[in-house]
Amino acid sequence: MAEVTRMTGVGRAAVQHWRRRHADFPTPIAGTDIHPRFERAAVVAWLLAHDKIAVPRGVPSATLTLWSDAAGERRFRLDDPVLDLADDETDDDHLSGWMADDAADALAGLTADTGVSVRRLAEPATPPLAVDGPARVIEQFRSGSGGLRITLAWPASLRGTAARGTGGGSQLRHVVPKAAPSPMCRCARPACGGLVPTAHCAEHSRADVLAMEWHPAKGVRCTHLARLTAP
Repeated sequence: MAEVTRMTGVGRAAVQHWRRRHADFPTPIAGTDIHPRFERAAVVAWLLAHDKIAVPRGVPSATLTLWSDAAGERRFRLDDPVLDLADDETDDDHLSGWMADDAADALAGLTADTGVSVRRLAEPATPPLAVDGPARVIEQFRSGSGGLRITLAWPASLRGTAARGTGGGSQLRHVVPKAAPSPMCRCARPACGGLVPTAHCAEHSRADVLAMEWHPAKGVRCTHLARLTAP
């Protein structure tokens, strides 16, 4: 309840009034009668539907750093980010959040054609994430109060872990494993002879244990290894 008051800017009594007056107010999923706990997404959806908020207040934000050959590196802020990672490599990961209109237009334009790679996603409570393209905007939702929420998607099989690049940016990182991957390996195989670990690969989902070497994608070391492994 305290978080609902922070998001809306009203007192606890007003929130209690909404619960009593509106039969469609979300049902608590845990807690007690005195201190109920709600599913955050359900409460935000209800507040938007009833024009109680435009964009949630006092929520965390994520920094999304994208890369395209045409535009170079671009950074975007996502408020109240939700990162939904697929369990199957054939599905898509999804990332949604609130954005300013001009930023959302720039993001949609950047990903409109072939998509762009995610150089780094710094999202609260998650490790830095990178995706070797293509990320694309699949939905834009405007609330009754004017807030704009966008959703991006990318193939889950391309998901990797971000590493700090030599130029100060962050890039997808490759790992050279201690042993040659088995035929059952589900990881992407870059030209350097390494691989991009994925949670869908039982063999390399804990590549930090198996790794002989990490290096940023398309960096000096990656380029050198690619030349060595070229036919």
